[in-house]
Amino acid sequence: MENPESGIRKKTSKKRWLAFLLPFVLLFIVIQYAALSIVSVQEKLQDLSKIKDVDVPFNNVKDSAWISAFKDRNWVECRLKTSKTDSISLSVNLKDSILQLELKGVVIKTTPIIEFKTDHFFEELNPVAYHHYFGEETTCTNMQATIEKIPVIVKKAPKDTLEYASQSHVIDTVKNEDVHWLIMLDNGIEIRVEGTDSNAQANAWQNWFWLKQDYLEIKNNLAQTIQFRVPDYYPGIKLVISENDAKAIYRALPAQPKVCIRL
Repeated sequence: MENPESGIRKKTSKKRWLAFLLPFVLLFIVIQYAALSIVSVQEKLQDLSKIKDVDVPFNNVKDSAWISAFKDRNWVECRLKTSKTDSISLSVNLKDSILQLELKGVVIKTTPIIEFKTDHFFEELNPVAYHHYFGEETTCTNMQATIEKIPVIVKKAPKDTLEYASQSHVIDTVKNEDVHWLIMLDNGIEIRVEGTDSNAQANAWQNWFWLKQDYLEIKNNLAQTIQFRVPDYYPGIKLVISENDAKAIYRALPAQPKVCIRL
């Protein structure tokens, strides 16, 4: 018959070993996650560097004037292709800090970009890779937001003038909402738009909507790294514009808008 005290000592010993090993396991997972995340970015850059299907006279040129002219040409070519569609498109001009809606090449709304952030990944692109990201029209494949796309207001009409006169009438005001939305493009770029009013700080990224997006991304990447797989990498662009314009632009965009970007 087994001694009860011996069984208790074995359970205590197992708990001690688990308590000792758990920090090392977690540390290993964190290091693995960080290492494979870096590998993911490097592999994407290496794959892009192998693309040779675009005629670029000076692939490794460092002249800033030539690079600026090259980006301007890609910007114009992308918008020209997008202008042939019949729906509203979105143009993101980070050079001049302007976000605008266009229809058949005609600008129908313009708003200044208060602040923006781009991943360092874009700075490492060679001209051919830059053309594939920004010289060709791209389409939104997924769109999420904290506000409704088409708000519906239901009101009960009065039966007659007497009922109307007996009711209290309040003039509608603009609803105060947190306006955050993101769009995922078919080339893998994620654009995040933060709406802010004139009295708010521009860099207010820490809110539940963005935290949820970051949590889902980390959860997906962590599941891949635990399986010793290189996680997917989606380069991102973050924009801050006025709250009213963020709301108006989001609601004006079709379900799958064309998007042009100029870095």
